[in-house]
Amino acid sequence: MHNKYALILTLFTGLGLGLVLPTTPPSQPVIVKNLMQETERSLKPFELQGAGSKFDKQSLQGKWTLIMFGFTHCPDICPTTLSRLAVLETHMSRLSNHQTLTYLFVSVDSGRDSIAMLDKYVRHFSPSFFSVTGHPEQLKSLAHNVGAQFQLDPKPDNYQVAHSALLYLTGPQGKLRARFNIDHNLIELAHQLHSVISRAESVKGVYVERSRVDSPL
Repeated sequence: MHNKYALILTLFTGLGLGLVLPTTPPSQPVIVKNLMQETERSLKPFELQGAGSKFDKQSLQGKWTLIMFGFTHCPDICPTTLSRLAVLETHMSRLSNHQTLTYLFVSVDSGRDSIAMLDKYVRHFSPSFFSVTGHPEQLKSLAHNVGAQFQLDPKPDNYQVAHSALLYLTGPQGKLRARFNIDHNLIELAHQLHSVISRAESVKGVYVERSRVDSPL
């Protein structure tokens, strides 16, 4: 009988403790938003001018390029984007040795932005950044290629320039591979950008190996 009461007391004690002890809710999976809008679009020919040389579709071959559109007289969006792009560049260099990833600033305001002015402007943010500009029709051609837009409205008392704020990633074959907004966590953005590049290079490597195996001796 003593054992029976002891067992009942133990059960009630356990139930009581269950009521007062805090319970730990199950951990929720962390959902990471996809920050990259991936695509694969071939680019049409274009020709712009950089410091000391022309820049055209062939210039995109063999490397990954991040392209942004803007102008040096931009009061806020362009300086902020270039500053964040410099931080993104640092994060990318820590993830892997991406010597082939280049950073290109395209000025849509060729009337005021000279080649020398552009070069000095972008190198203020990072010595590895480079810049180009050119005839408005050629600028429109590149913008249309990647899906960007810009509009100039020069007036005597108010010179206005509107342009896309997205960044555009082109691959070693000179194709558009992704678009993204830089107004996100730059560490996560760097990881996703690194993933896009790594997956594309991995697929390319498999294709090369299969081509070698399938090719006749």
